[in-house]
Amino acid sequence: MPASRKKHLVTLPLLTGLLSYSAYSVCAQSASENYNMITGYGGQLLAQGNAGVNGSQALMNNSCAPTAVANGLSYLQAYGYSTDNNPFSTNPNSYATVNALQTAMGTDPVYATSGAGALSGTQTWLADHPTTPTVYASQNAAPSLSVLANFLNRNDGVQLGILWSTVANPIVNNGSFTPMNGGHFVSLDSVDGTDGTIGILDPWGTGTSNGAGGYNAATTPTQDTLDFSVVNIAAGGVNSLAAGTYLKVTYATPIPPYGDFPSLPSGTAYAGAGGTGLIVLDQVESLVPTPEPSSLIMSALATAGIGGFAFLRRRKA
Repeated sequence: MPASRKKHLVTLPLLTGLLSYSAYSVCAQSASENYNMITGYGGQLLAQGNAGVNGSQALMNNSCAPTAVANGLSYLQAYGYSTDNNPFSTNPNSYATVNALQTAMGTDPVYATSGAGALSGTQTWLADHPTTPTVYASQNAAPSLSVLANFLNRNDGVQLGILWSTVANPIVNNGSFTPMNGGHFVSLDSVDGTDGTIGILDPWGTGTSNGAGGYNAATTPTQDTLDFSVVNIAAGGVNSLAAGTYLKVTYATPIPPYGDFPSLPSGTAYAGAGGTGLIVLDQVESLVPTPEPSSLIMSALATAGIGGFAFLRRRKA
C-alpha cells in the first residue's frame, strides 16, 4: 500500500450548514488510534509541503485540509488491512489523493479551504472512488471530548478544524471568541480525558524558513500533543462564532520546533509558542452511516457562519 500525508485554515462566508450529532450517545473520555499502522502496512504519512503536492508554494502552504483528510482515509485503509476488510479499491494513501481532494475542495493559495468545501470535496472524492463497504464523510460542529473519543473507538478517520488566536490576544475575552485570521486542519489520533491532552498528526510538519521571516510547510508531518480545556462562549465575538461549549487547545511542551510556532508578530495565524485555539468542527470518515435526519439537528454554527472559516495556515513575515 503506497502513501504520504499533511495540514492548514482561514475565513469565508458559510456555504453549507454543519450537522451536530446531538443525539449521538457517547460516554468514553479517552481513546487512541495508531497512525503508524499506515507505515506498518507499507504506506506513508502525508505532508502538505511535500513535492508531490500540486501547485505553488502558497497553495501547498494552504493545503492542510486535503492533506489531513487524505491521512484520515489512509488510516481507514490501514485499519481495513488489519481486519482483512480494506474498503478501498483505489489506494487513498498517496499525493494523488491529496491533489484530487485539493481540487475537489476548491483549496485556494490565498483563501485555503472552507469547512463546507472540505466536506463536499471529500464526498466528491468518495463518489468518484467507490468503496466496499461504503465510506461516509460527515462533519460535527464544536465536538465534545466524548464525541471525539467515540469516533476514535470506532476507528474512524477524524480531522479537527481549529481556529487560532494569538498569545497577545486571549482566545476568550469576556465570553467572546477573538480569533485571528487563520486556523488549521489536522488529523486526530488520541484524546485523553485523564491528563487533558489531544494527540494529532500535523500535515504542516516543523516548517522551513522562506528566507523572508516566514515559514513554508515541511515535506514530512509531525505528531504533536495539544493540551485542552473546556470553555463556554457566551457571545459571538469578532467572527460571529456561535455561543456554546468548545474545546480550547494549546500546544503542550515540548513546543514544536521553529517553523511550526515561531515568535512572529501579533496578527499571524500562529503567534508564538503557547498559541491557543478552539476546535470548531471535526470531519469524520467512517464505515458507519451518519444518523438518520430525524436524529440530526442543524448546528447553531450554521446560522453563525462557521462553515465559512477556511482552514489554512497564514504566515506573515
